[in-house]
Amino acid sequence: MKLVFNHKLSCTDATICATEIQSKIKKLTGDQNKIGLMYHVSINHAQNNHRIWVFFYDSDKIHEGESKGKTVYQDNKLIKKFKGTMPTESEIKKAI
Repeated sequence: MKLVFNHKLSCTDATICATEIQSKIKKLTGDQNKIGLMYHVSINHAQNNHRIWVFFYDSDKIHEGESKGKTVYQDNKLIKKFKGTMPTESEIKKAI
C-alpha cells in the first residue's frame, strides 16, 4: 500500500531529517515491523513542503515502489508482508 502526501517541514540536513521521520514512523508501526523489510519511506526534502512516500508491503517477496509517478513492483526475496495495523495518512502526519 502506498501513501503519498506533502508535509510542511523544513530541514538543513536531509540525512538527519530522514532518520527522524523514519524513527517516528517505526515507533508508530511497532517494533515487529522492520523498516526496509516490511515497508520503506522515500522523501523529497523541499523546504516547507516535503513530499513523503510510505510503502507498506502487501505481500512477501514483492517490493513496491514508484518510478515516474507510476507504482512499480519488483521481486525481492527479503521483503516481508507488513504486520499489524496499517496507520492512516493522518496518523503518520500527526506522528511526524
